[in-house]
Amino acid sequence: MAFDKNQYIGKRLTWDETVDIFPDSWVAFKDCRMSGIDMEDGILVDVIADKDIALYMKQHFNEDMYIDRTTENCVAGYIHGEIKEKAFQ
Repeated sequence: MAFDKNQYIGKRLTWDETVDIFPDSWVAFKDCRMSGIDMEDGILVDVIADKDIALYMKQHFNEDMYIDRTTENCVAGYIHGEIKEKAFQ
C-alpha cells in the first residue's frame, strides 16, 4: 500500500482521495454521504488486502459499511459480487 492506513483510519475521506491514497485496495467506510449509488465521502474504517477480503466480508457481513475496491475498471463490480457470493456459500 502506498501509505500507512492507520494515519487515515477514522478520518472522513472523499472517494477520489481514497483512490489516490490506496490504489488497488479494498476499502471499508461508515457514515457515507452518497450521490445516487456513488459514494461522495465517508469515514474510513479499514483498508483490506485482496487476500483478506473474503474473510473480512464474512466477518463484517451484518455491519452497515460500504466496502469497495478502489481500482475502477469494467470488471470491478463483477469481481466484488463473485467474492461476496463465494464467501457466504
